[in-house]
Amino acid sequence: MLLHGVGSFGGVWKGVAERLSGKYRVVAFDLLGFGVSPKPDWPEYSVDDHARAAIAAIQRLRLRQPVVLVGHSMGCLVALRVARLRPRLVRHLILYEMPMYEGLPASRRYQVRRDLYYKLYQYIIHSPNLAPSDERSLRRAVARMAGLDVSKEMWRPFIKSLEHTIMRQAPLEDIAQLHTPIDIIYGSLDMLVIRGKPQKVFGENAQRIQTHTIAEGHTISRRASRFIAQRVEAAVKREA
Repeated sequence: MLLHGVGSFGGVWKGVAERLSGKYRVVAFDLLGFGVSPKPDWPEYSVDDHARAAIAAIQRLRLRQPVVLVGHSMGCLVALRVARLRPRLVRHLILYEMPMYEGLPASRRYQVRRDLYYKLYQYIIHSPNLAPSDERSLRRAVARMAGLDVSKEMWRPFIKSLEHTIMRQAPLEDIAQLHTPIDIIYGSLDMLVIRGKPQKVFGENAQRIQTHTIAEGHTISRRASRFIAQRVEAAVKREA
């Protein structure tokens, strides 16, 4: 099961799905509020809201369990929470470009970048107070900046997810509660993700986490699709 990032949809996984669909059942899931999924007004679009929607989909689609869960960007945070809430549902986690802003080493360069991102996110989050024309301009700016396609219908889920999932993240807490094998993939050209040395970031949990770095930005390119598909196949074979 493939979980996309904030402001995106399941179609971004096309390259990965094409490489795996002949061998495995592959579901590229539209997270709550994105793509063709429901966009209700009542949820906060927290990581728990997204995780519960993904769990319901796994059960409703009767996927063979436990599943290999693959996340991109915010989808990584959701994948971790799915595994924490329902550990028997997940056999392996593959996390590509996880936006980790908490638990980083106490270094000024990490803190400066994190604070810069948070200021930007706060500006976007408070955009509902803007005039309609300004909101349209902001949505276009977000699309250019991060390669996102945030429609008017997805705008509320987008800003709520930014506020309640990405900015209130707890990936280290989730990882500490898991025994699930994890692959974490970083892009060396990704300007939206802050990377630290695994031993310093993940501590004693680093022993069961495999980290990889590829020359990519914050997108699921052909090269990234090929590498992610290879990690999925390796995970399946190793645990068969």
